[in-house]
Amino acid sequence: MKVLLAILFLIVSIGCSGITKMVYIKPDIPELPAKPGHYSVEFQKNGGLYCVDEGNAKNLLKNREVDKGYQEELRTIIEGLQ
Repeated sequence: MKVLLAILFLIVSIGCSGITKMVYIKPDIPELPAKPGHYSVEFQKNGGLYCVDEGNAKNLLKNREVDKGYQEELRTIIEGLQ
C-alpha cells in the first residue's frame, strides 16, 4: 500500500511540475506613423462669409484624403492590438 501511494505521489508531482512558471505576454506596440503634411488653404471673406477659390478647394480636398489615409493607418494599428 505504501508503495502504491509513493508511486501515485511521484506521478502527480511529475505531472504537475510543468505548471510552475507563469509567463505574461504583452503585445508589441508598433511605432505610430508620422503625421502627414498638409497643403495650404486660404479662406477669403466675401460679404460676411468665408469662401475658397478653386485652387484652395482642391487643396482642402487633398488634405481630407491625406487625413483619411492617416486615420486608416492608425485604425489598422489599433485593430492589430485587440
